[in-house]
Amino acid sequence: MKYVINKTKDSKKLMYYNVKVDGLEVNPVNNVENQAIKVGEITIVDDKLQETYIKKRLNRKMDKIIRFMLRILNDEDTTEDDTGMALDELNRLKGIVMNKYRKYMKDAEYKSILTKLILIEEEFKKSYREKIFLDYSDTNYYEEDYSSYRGR
Repeated sequence: MKYVINKTKDSKKLMYYNVKVDGLEVNPVNNVENQAIKVGEITIVDDKLQETYIKKRLNRKMDKIIRFMLRILNDEDTTEDDTGMALDELNRLKGIVMNKYRKYMKDAEYKSILTKLILIEEEFKKSYREKIFLDYSDTNYYEEDYSSYRGR
C-alpha cells in the first residue's frame, strides 16, 4: 500500500493507492514534538538503506546485551536467573536474525553476525563458569595444619 499527501490544494487529504511494495517493514518511534503525522509502518525498499538499518539495529541490541552480561560478570549479587535471562536474550536475537533479517542480508554479513553472536555466547559462558569457580574456590578452601612430632 502507498499513501500520498496531496499538498497542492488548500484542504490536505490522504490519497490511497493500492500498490504492493516489497521491502523491510519497520515500525518507527513517533516521539518527535510537534509532529503532524504519526507513522505506523514504513517499508524500506533500498538495499543499502536496509543493510544500514539492520546493522545499526543489531549492533545496538548486541551492545545492550553485552553491557548486561558484563554487569552480571562484575556484580557479586547476580544469580543463575540473570545468566539465563542474558542467554535467552542472546538466543532471541539470533532467532530474529535468522527469521526476520535473513532475506535482507548478504550471505557473508549474515554469517559474520551469527558468528559474532555465537562467540559472544561462548565467551560469556566461559567467563561465567570461571567466575563461579573462582568464587567457589575463594570461599571454600581447606587448610591442613602440618605438624611434626618427635617419635621413638
